[in-house]
Amino acid sequence: MRAGYLASAALLVLLAGCGGGSSVQAPTDGTLSQDMDTGRDAVDMDRLSVAEGQYRAAGVRALARDDVTAIGDAGYNLAVVQLDENRMQDALSTIASTRAALSVRGAKTDDTGLDLVQAGALYRLGRLDEAATSASAASSASDPVIVEKAQLLAGIIADARGDRTTLDSVASYFAKLPRTSGWAMLADGQEIAARQLLVDGGDAQSAYQDAMQAVSARQTHVEYRDMARGLSVAARAASRLGNAAQAADLYMRASQSAQKEGDTQNADTWRKLAGSASMPDPFATPDADSTGATKTTAKK
Repeated sequence: MRAGYLASAALLVLLAGCGGGSSVQAPTDGTLSQDMDTGRDAVDMDRLSVAEGQYRAAGVRALARDDVTAIGDAGYNLAVVQLDENRMQDALSTIASTRAALSVRGAKTDDTGLDLVQAGALYRLGRLDEAATSASAASSASDPVIVEKAQLLAGIIADARGDRTTLDSVASYFAKLPRTSGWAMLADGQEIAARQLLVDGGDAQSAYQDAMQAVSARQTHVEYRDMARGLSVAARAASRLGNAAQAADLYMRASQSAQKEGDTQNADTWRKLAGSASMPDPFATPDADSTGATKTTAKK
């Protein structure tokens, strides 16, 4: 499966459509291409429900065309959007159906992209052993971006499982990346480095700095779900440094960011680690009672 037209999700990065090629192109299905492009544009604007509809429409067109590549791309994109909407079971169902549609057509394509999304969904469902297997399969992709994201996910899963061997292997992979790599790869490497330091009992201050540098890069590039996860890693480092108040604040920030992105599972986990039952929210809609209590009557 090629890496064109990828949608956004927690643990995934938007990839540009594959360009290049010869100057003379074969005729294409304009409707199918437009549906895919419109879906990608909707993801860029965080309009995930619109993107889902466009990718479904693209998939319908791909089936009508009996186009193996387009079926794989549309199915992958749809699953990624569902994962970004925190609908893990729907994403897994889409992945299974896409694999079946490819299989019945005798597809011999690389479906490691599906492995990557499957790993993300399984991880969020707490099915860590299965998630680790899928992440390992995704690591064999021919697309280097899928490989990098699979390595990141493998490291996060290894940290959750207490799998030091895999975490060390992932940390070694990121340590070998050139310093000229893209910001996302460098940020992912900083998060993994922080996790390894915390697991190995290394320099907690360095772990904190690595995590916060990743947070800053992700904030700048509007990757808020990855940013929130980075804040939680920084909170672990602050706790290791003995700064309980700072750790609580960082967990609170991670929780609130995740909550606003619809990631209620992590939001609840991090809120509990912050030791708070509620979070300050100046933008919450006032309830009817509170608005009525402060309402004044104008003089006649």
